[in-house]
Amino acid sequence: MRALIRASHLQPTVAVTLIAAGLAAAAGRGPGGTAWVALAVAAGQLSVGWSNDYLDRHRDRAAARLDKPIAAGQVDEGTVGRAAIAAAAACVVLSMASGWRAGLVHIAEVAVAWGYNLGLKSTALSPLPYALAFGALPAFVTLGL
Repeated sequence: MRALIRASHLQPTVAVTLIAAGLAAAAGRGPGGTAWVALAVAAGQLSVGWSNDYLDRHRDRAAARLDKPIAAGQVDEGTVGRAAIAAAAACVVLSMASGWRAGLVHIAEVAVAWGYNLGLKSTALSPLPYALAFGALPAFVTLGL
């Protein structure tokens, strides 16, 4: 279980989730709305972290990245892949709890982050997913008001 948690990129997941929750509270989403934002963002970030480790597993093994749980043999790659898909599915449901406009914005943010993992990170466009996803975070929060 620890290896699966490590594969999630826990520190960025927690940081982005706390930032989103802070934005939601400051925007007046209230306790319930803030909780929905935090849950949706946490699920999205977990899906991005797990998909990153899953998609990079062959390269990480070739580079003998023992800091990566899949490459180090500490967690089954299928487990991480399934966790990424499950978290992405949860993200869709949780995002829509903020309303369809806000939900679609957040789903698009997570899709852009997956695009980074799927290959944009190796191109000149690598900064674009960060700019789009993080730039749209306030829209997710405020469209749910």
